[in-house]
Amino acid sequence: MAHLENMRYRKQPGAAAVYEDATVISGMSPTTPNTPGTAVEDMAEDELVGPRSDLGYSYGKKDLDYADYSAASAVPAHPGADRSPRLHITKNQWLTLGLITLFAAYIRLWRLSNPANVVFDEVHFGKFAGKYLNGTFFFDVHPPLAKMMFAAAGHIAGYDGVFDFKKIGLDYISAGVPYVGMRLMPALLGLAMVPVSYITLAALGHAADACALGALLIALENALLTQSRLILLDSALIFFTGVTVMCWTLFFTQSHRPFSGRWWTYLLLTGVNLGNALSCKWVGLFLVATIGLWTIKDLWEKLGDLSITMTEYAKHFMARMVALIVVPLVVYLFWFQIHFTVLHKSGDGNAFMSPEFQNTLDGVSLGHTPRDIYYGSRIRLRHAATNAGYLHSHMSNYESGSKQQQVTLYGFRDDNNYWLITRTDAAEKRAQNSTDPQALEAIKNGDIVRLMHYKTHRRLHSHDVRPPVTTNDYQNEVSGYGWEGFKGDSNDHWRVQILEGDSKVPESKDRLMAIHSRFRLIHVNQRCALFSNRKKLPKWAHEQVEVTCMKSAKFPKTMWRIETNINDKIPADAPLAEYKRPGLIDKVLESTAVMWRVNNGLTKSHPYESRPHTWPWMRRGMSFWGVEGRGIYLLGTPILWWLSFVAILAFAFIQVVIFLRDMRGIHDRLLGVRDRYVESVGFFAIGWVLHWFPFFIMGRQLFLHHYLPALWLAVMGMVGSLDLFTRRMSRRVRQVMMVGLLLVTIRMYFQYSHIAYGTPWSREGCESSKWLKSWDYDCKRYPSAHATVTTPVVKVPEPTSASPDIGGSPLVIHAQNPEEPPAAEHFDPLEHENKLNEPAPRIDHDKLNSNAEKLNSEMKKAATTARNDEKESPVVREDEKDENFVGGDVAQDHPPTPQEQINASAPHH
Repeated sequence: MAHLENMRYRKQPGAAAVYEDATVISGMSPTTPNTPGTAVEDMAEDELVGPRSDLGYSYGKKDLDYADYSAASAVPAHPGADRSPRLHITKNQWLTLGLITLFAAYIRLWRLSNPANVVFDEVHFGKFAGKYLNGTFFFDVHPPLAKMMFAAAGHIAGYDGVFDFKKIGLDYISAGVPYVGMRLMPALLGLAMVPVSYITLAALGHAADACALGALLIALENALLTQSRLILLDSALIFFTGVTVMCWTLFFTQSHRPFSGRWWTYLLLTGVNLGNALSCKWVGLFLVATIGLWTIKDLWEKLGDLSITMTEYAKHFMARMVALIVVPLVVYLFWFQIHFTVLHKSGDGNAFMSPEFQNTLDGVSLGHTPRDIYYGSRIRLRHAATNAGYLHSHMSNYESGSKQQQVTLYGFRDDNNYWLITRTDAAEKRAQNSTDPQALEAIKNGDIVRLMHYKTHRRLHSHDVRPPVTTNDYQNEVSGYGWEGFKGDSNDHWRVQILEGDSKVPESKDRLMAIHSRFRLIHVNQRCALFSNRKKLPKWAHEQVEVTCMKSAKFPKTMWRIETNINDKIPADAPLAEYKRPGLIDKVLESTAVMWRVNNGLTKSHPYESRPHTWPWMRRGMSFWGVEGRGIYLLGTPILWWLSFVAILAFAFIQVVIFLRDMRGIHDRLLGVRDRYVESVGFFAIGWVLHWFPFFIMGRQLFLHHYLPALWLAVMGMVGSLDLFTRRMSRRVRQVMMVGLLLVTIRMYFQYSHIAYGTPWSREGCESSKWLKSWDYDCKRYPSAHATVTTPVVKVPEPTSASPDIGGSPLVIHAQNPEEPPAAEHFDPLEHENKLNEPAPRIDHDKLNSNAEKLNSEMKKAATTARNDEKESPVVREDEKDENFVGGDVAQDHPPTPQEQINASAPHH
């Protein structure tokens, strides 16, 4: 909307202050009363032409050509006035928006069924939809909302949750999967961004032609188009990001009516959609930061407005705190509650979660066990940090190191997880000489104990030998050692160090208790702690998780809990312990902690990963899918990516220049649009920065699609800049610029639509479209336009790991040619974690036990060889150890106990 702004003040050096007349487009007419909300279209034509100024310049009507095209009206920019625009969209503008949306629907929904194969990360999110429909618990690195939306769409379309989406290229049609219905949901969300973009620009006071241009550019942008046509999370994230920004801008159109119904509606909707964005992906946190920063700016300006009383200011503060902090958190918790309610059955996600969490799932019953741990108890120990399983051993030896019996973590509950907790020989002699040798003796913090494997009678043992996988010099092998008649040695001695107890059972901090006590086992001789870091052993060790004894180990991965306690001497009425069932908050906190840990661990390289500094200029895209003659490759519309980046840089440059000139007393009005430029383009620029820069500090895998929310903000900022800085131009010049940008965008849409829709293309057209050499989509899969016979495609029987089989009739890329682009490869964010959490294969214990005599013989022979080869060195007794050093980080060590001062003199192995 065209308006006139007040005169500009300028202090000239060496002269009196003068006022310069300025014709501008964003304020009120100087002849119009200073009334908030007065619109130019309500004035008579003679009021639109200002009087001649003292400098001899009169306002011409050509300066106000865009008055009839504005979608919102602005108000005076004098101190204390409300500068927010008033939204006013005419019937003709609604009609225009409807036509644009229909046009966008044709673009976004055309051939949605192509390809009829699993594409890129549909491998994951389609599978997750099936698990929701089956109620089977799974774990993913993203919050649940978008995945639940896919499940709902699949349910409506008739998906039964059976198809497993196992790999790229699987055929949907032959499996009877209603994939079009599932893809329709993100496509409609992507389509909805067209009217959302229009209304957002209109609410910020931009002219109707600029709003239409912004909506059309979003409809035609190839990267947003490609991403919205597949079962991927980003469409939901971008949609809720857009709706949040739209509601936020609409909220400011009600600034002149604080606490009214619409004011509250838009504010609360902003908070609800903030929560929705955060519930799709954690990138929503960047949106929270954007709205939060603008809220601080708004409250700061209100604090300086003397027309607002402190009582009213407190109301503004509390309203924003409730709507923008409390409401998003409630929404986030609400969707997790739905998530946990639907996924109520035990599933493959169990291994990621704690026993307490698992205890809430159907099919998991961990039961209860006697609470107090006594000498002679048969116990099952669970590793507390990794949830990878139980301390385990079996009749199988290491093939390296000491070649003694393997000690591992094992995910299944069986009898080979049981250990008998006993005294040292010296402590046993004292107990036998006591008045009641058969009395139960509780195990206390600081006690020295031995653990004997219940099935094989080997003692838990460690020595200065490197483990089979983790070969660092501060890691020692842990084994099962001993044979019939052998009493063991001091390398079987472990000190109990209780680190945490249950606050409801205070004694669990001083006395070892099942479930309640979290403790470490410190090797008395080696000063190392029993440790596991989720590394898997080779196949000869049945791919179970390695257990070592680590010096200088951090607490979490050396903490253990006793889950099962069996002792016939314990009275029947003894207190019991069991895992608590966590509530919603605890489950969400645990899920969030696991998601954070797994996200930080996603450092494995991917053929199409990229770093944030390459995104704004779109150095490369990423391949989603490909067969002979067709392919899908994520690549944006170059003109929009590059110009939007330039618009953001221009905003930053202009603000620096204006700041420096303000410091010199030169107060530019920036063609009369300075305030609107900051309020509109400034908001998008800040949002772009907060959606882009945080990725620079991330060490995990990153891809081009992570930039898409920032891209939408940048395009909106570009359109806003174009609108504001062309308002002083003639209508013809302005329209030529806008139409020119639109035509170039349409031309690029058609040029790159082949890799967005996966439609046939010619090799020549493909090659000519590569403006940058780094755009590595494969043009050799397309036939030449000049070829009379289709070039045969040679398949390689076994595709390389860099070029996995993607289904259909793939053009398999030969890995030895560095000039060839890598084939489509899905990104598995849980590949490493799933491999670690996948239970080791079940062991045929009968077969292992049949080798018992052979293994006993081998162990005795290895022990004899070790004694003969052992260098002459004094045996270090327990009472000679420095008990203030255990791994260098144990701050809770204790002075030597009487047990620690007595050491068996058996040789060490």
